[in-house]
Amino acid sequence: IYYQFQISDTVDTNVDFSDYPAFEPEENLWINQAQLIHHAGGGIDGLDYSNSREALENTLSGGERYIEIDFMYTSDHHLVCMHKWAEQWGSETPPTLQEFISGNIYGKYSPMTASDLIQYMDQYSDLYIIIDTKESDYVNVIRDLVELSFFNPSITDRFIIQIYDSGAKAEILQLYSFSDSNFLFTAYKFGSRFPNKIMNICYDENIYIVTVPYGDWDQETIDLYRSKNIIIYEHTVNRPDQANEELRRGVHGLYTDFLSSEDLEL
Repeated sequence: IYYQFQISDTVDTNVDFSDYPAFEPEENLWINQAQLIHHAGGGIDGLDYSNSREALENTLSGGERYIEIDFMYTSDHHLVCMHKWAEQWGSETPPTLQEFISGNIYGKYSPMTASDLIQYMDQYSDLYIIIDTKESDYVNVIRDLVELSFFNPSITDRFIIQIYDSGAKAEILQLYSFSDSNFLFTAYKFGSRFPNKIMNICYDENIYIVTVPYGDWDQETIDLYRSKNIIIYEHTVNRPDQANEELRRGVHGLYTDFLSSEDLEL
């Protein structure tokens, strides 16, 4: 979930966490099987960010079940799978729903609505979707997905919600009683600058899964997070050598467009 980040002066970024207790993650977490998260539906034909039906089906056919999808609203406020209109649609102006479903992604791939995605989740009972959006009203995105999946709570329970700042988790829990393991704190706008601030948020809001940009955290920071049982993902990694090096450093998993489990040594 993307929205403007402002550093809070009220948060102590110099806390010594050495005496803080380690988290006790729930058993049978989705992360135990999710060493790779396939980005924006997964890459296809060398292209990324398509969020298209073909990309999703290609990723599913490879046996992958942990897939990140981007969501945007059409001009008539229907939720669809899209990263950026200008880049994947060819126009900065959002289309109507009818224009969207009649068109193509990158001029050749089939677009998906949020409703289409729910149908895939109904068909694949082990499919988890990591939610990403650049919409400012991110809570409405979650609300719409919850409402679309109301007929089958096991679908709703398989949404993994990326959040980007403190307070978002509490707002979302007013919509649906998600488990703590359904929340993933993404340090997209923190980078390597504020690992203590991120950990502070983790303890304040009981979040024990984080993702950071590839290579941003040094070994000391990774070791500190691991000592507290906080699970680390990095994004986005498409080279096997880089992926395996990060796994050796203690990163739990990676967002990727093109890697498969066969590329991983650990």
